[in-house]
Parts: sequence; C-alpha cells; structure tokens
Amino acid sequence: MTERTTMSRKPDREVTDRSAIYAALDEGLIAHVGVVIAEGSNAHPVVIPMLYARYGDQLLLHGSPASRLLRTTKAGLDVCVTVTLLDALVLARSGFHHSMNYRSVVVFGTAVEITGWAEKVAALDRLVEHTVPGRMAALRPHTDTEVRSTTVLALPLEECSMKVRTGPPIDDDEDLAADTW
Repeated sequence: MTERTTMSRKPDREVTDRSAIYAALDEGLIAHVGVVIAEGSNAHPVVIPMLYARYGDQLLLHGSPASRLLRTTKAGLDVCVTVTLLDALVLARSGFHHSMNYRSVVVFGTAVEITGWAEKVAALDRLVEHTVPGRMAALRPHTDTEVRSTTVLALPLEECSMKVRTGPPIDDDEDLAADTW
C-alpha cells in the first residue's frame, strides 16, 4: 500500500490480494491510460483507452511510436492506468441508489520501454494472446517492420489497488413498500 493506493472512500471494498487483482487484470480487455501532457499552464490530463496485457508483474501497453501518450509515458512520467469490469447493474427502488457491481483496478507507476527484440516480440505475442487466447497459433509471426513500428511499454504492478462492489441494492426503508421495478 502507498499513499496513492490507500482507499479513502469505501475502504471496506478494498481488495489487497494480489491474485485477485491479477485475475481482474487478466479478465479485462480495455485499460484507460492517463498521463499529464505538457507543463505549466499548458499542462492537461489525457486519458486514452487501450488494449493491454498482464505479463507477470507488469502491464504491457503498446501503440504507434507517433502516439503522444506513449511518447510522454516512455519519457519517464508517472502514469495512471485503470481497468474496470462491470459484473452487474444494481437496480434499486430509487434512482439515487442505482449502482453497479464491479471490480476496478488502479495502477500507478512509471512505464519503461521494452527495446530488446526478443522481449518485445514476446510482449506483442502476449498482447494478442490476452485479447484472443490461442490466436497467435493461427497467425504468421510479426514482421520486422511491424515490430519496429510498435512501441511497447511495461508498467510494473508495484503500486496498485482494487475496489470491488458486490451485492444487492441498498434501498431506503420508505422505498421498500413501493411497487417499483
């Protein structure tokens, strides 16, 4: 736990079990990657949805070398990545108490570029396999041009947390008698 991963709201929903966090990351497909672009009065946050994969104790992110997000991230700036799995809609007797059952992982850290050829190819394979398990067996190998044309970053999973909501709606007592569904 770090200051950035300590839950301040609904701490009873926090899950610290590393295997549960990894299972949620392994199940998800889309990560939202956030970083602050520029400096001073021009600084602003940017959040981009991306495919990702977990590989051991790191998240793999990839994209075009021209990507502003990846260029900024590989320059050593902190990044925040979120993955959310929607498990159920929770419909209550009032709109106020509608909610979701979910598993949400937040990762903070500094990503590093994978530059070694074999490691980069293995990471690209892992990204495909995470998205569609078994798919690489049906595909040709990545070409040299494809590998050179892709930036791959590894984000250590050292600073991460997960919040989980499960269960039924929390209705107010006065709403329980309502004929609302």
